[in-house]
Amino acid sequence: MKWIVSLLLTTTLFAIVDGQLPYPTKFSANEIAKQVYFVNHQFYLKNQILKSTKTKSLLVVKKPYGRKPRVIRVERYLNNDYTNGLIKSKDLIIFRSTNLKGTGVLAKEFRDEHKSLDIRMWFPALRKVRRMAEPSKNMGYSAADVAFLEEAKLRRLSDDVYTLINKQKMTFHFRQMQIPHAQLTRYTKQLPQKKKSLTAEVFILKAVPNENAWYDYRIDYVDTKHFTTYRTKFYKDGKIVKIIDRQWDKIASLQDERAYMWYYWYSINPETKFETVNFVPRSIVKNNVTKYKSSFWSERTLRKLK
Repeated sequence: MKWIVSLLLTTTLFAIVDGQLPYPTKFSANEIAKQVYFVNHQFYLKNQILKSTKTKSLLVVKKPYGRKPRVIRVERYLNNDYTNGLIKSKDLIIFRSTNLKGTGVLAKEFRDEHKSLDIRMWFPALRKVRRMAEPSKNMGYSAADVAFLEEAKLRRLSDDVYTLINKQKMTFHFRQMQIPHAQLTRYTKQLPQKKKSLTAEVFILKAVPNENAWYDYRIDYVDTKHFTTYRTKFYKDGKIVKIIDRQWDKIASLQDERAYMWYYWYSINPETKFETVNFVPRSIVKNNVTKYKSSFWSERTLRKLK
């Protein structure tokens, strides 16, 4: 009976996170977690289009220690504009390079946090759409880039117990992927080369998974004004097993103080030194685009991919 009451209470605390989430007047651990979720999922937008051009693209760069980086060009089409009370968002990912070229993934997220993602994948070689099971967020992942999938889609607010540890001013020296000049390509040359620092007042928020996960807890360093998370440290058996740094841009066309999106997302496994960067060139970002109808986020679009 206790676990049922706990489940109902947790669900109630986090049930209202959507595009109408008000700016907080109180800063409890749970309220801060809701605001972070709001910013990470970009609920301040109706939609966002990250479409590749001939020279620019959303880049996913993976680099094992001592080896050359591998670059994947990606397009992303996010839609948060749903008012039927059932769907929270739809996210369409299209791969534009490597052996994944032409593959598409459509993920539907529901307002009911206890419902799994509805994931449909288009396999161009088979010319078929297959329904995929939601990946487990509690597996012992070794690749650093999986943390992005977890924070963007897999981890629900009710999956963790939150504690506000402190509020303080901190300076962050953001980590960046260092690529030797001889290994740079026309795409990796676009990655920021100059290291950046930032000083801000942050909430230090601890999140402990309700169930067994690949880490024991994580610490988020969250801006006190717009709830962007600058750094996350994941701990297992008292050791840091993953670090994520995020560099953010304000979306100038929106008045919401929380309307920030990351443009440089960096992750490293300190033990293996496996690095991942997700980079978004500013020039390809289109927000609240009216020409895309809701029917675009469908299997029909997947089947049209070449």
